[in-house]
Amino acid sequence: MKVIEDLKILRQDLLTQLPPDVLDMLNNSLTDMLNEKLDSHALQCGDIAPDFSLISTDNEEINLYQLLETQPVIISFFRGSWCPFCVKELEHFQNNLELMQKNAHFIAISPQKSSISGQLKKEKSMSITILSDIKNNIANQFGLVFTLPEKMRELYKSLGANLFDFNDDDSYTLPIPATYLIGQDKKIQFAYVNVNYMERADISELLKVLN
Repeated sequence: MKVIEDLKILRQDLLTQLPPDVLDMLNNSLTDMLNEKLDSHALQCGDIAPDFSLISTDNEEINLYQLLETQPVIISFFRGSWCPFCVKELEHFQNNLELMQKNAHFIAISPQKSSISGQLKKEKSMSITILSDIKNNIANQFGLVFTLPEKMRELYKSLGANLFDFNDDDSYTLPIPATYLIGQDKKIQFAYVNVNYMERADISELLKVLN
């Protein structure tokens, strides 16, 4: 059930695949992000989750408060399908989807275009609901948005992550990866927000709160 071990393996693979100078740039950028405490404005347990409506890859409008009328809602904010750590996390959610949906709705939210999320679902045989948050409007309401530094934009592009192409947005903003459980009273019951995008929530801890 745990995604932690899979992420450790993924990190080790990247250490062997990427050139040392690229690794140095990524590590330095992550250190800067951690020092800036980008997560200081993120919503936490006890806060009221803002309502929103977004369009899914199936072109369906999904409204948070409407979902809460029937069950709590798990929300996963992820950076994009270009991020291997995000994809690994989504696969983990997909593998545990039936277990989660016994007691909650599950939605994933990304700033990337709906067509790209749809392609990801097809390639990975996913049935999870992915919503398109163009320009990170909803992620911003949750206090998760930061701007990718200019010095990192070309590096990301060289690694296959041209954010303008993925997001159709030249702001180069991204969400901090986060997992929330919203209760039917609209209060956040579980919050995992981590600037270190190589670490993600342990779903077993989420399920403890949900059950």
